[in-house]
Amino acid sequence: MGILLLLCAYYAHAGSIKTIKSEVEFNGNHIELAGRYLVTLSPEIETALKNGLSLPFTYEFKLTKPKFYAWYRNLTDSFNSTASITYRLSYQPLTRQYRLNTSGLTRSFNSAEEALVALSIIRGWTVLEGSNIDSDDFAGKIRFRLDHSLLPKSYQLTALGDEDWVLDSGWHELQRPVSTPSAEPVP
Repeated sequence: MGILLLLCAYYAHAGSIKTIKSEVEFNGNHIELAGRYLVTLSPEIETALKNGLSLPFTYEFKLTKPKFYAWYRNLTDSFNSTASITYRLSYQPLTRQYRLNTSGLTRSFNSAEEALVALSIIRGWTVLEGSNIDSDDFAGKIRFRLDHSLLPKSYQLTALGDEDWVLDSGWHELQRPVSTPSAEPVP
């Protein structure tokens, strides 16, 4: 019984990223992705964040079908069948605020929970611009993770063998959103 309680306490404090949904929509000559995740930081990562470490989180997309189309377009016009976008989460001790930064855009939050909720939702992410992939032929995957390669070298070494530093949703197939039938007006 004691071992079970110890294991439960360990997993309660471990960080994780769980996928809630991952969707794709087709809009003209590009594809838009949306995803929602549940992010929990381990105590070690929370401490590093509060001590000034900026945490890089990366969304990654990979086209899995049609492979021949991606291969041919890559040869002919440097088409890229993958995409990524990185957000940086940081803590500012003077203002006691968390900041989320991507591509020069910064948003501030009063708590880590608010910042993690904003970080864990992505909408309208445009990928494969200029493609003419038929929606019936399309398949792709998305994942969300703490990007160790963008951490300072000393933290890369720390994260190398430490399970507390592994935050990764794993690859998930993109789903088409379920459309709700619209109500017909009653005459």
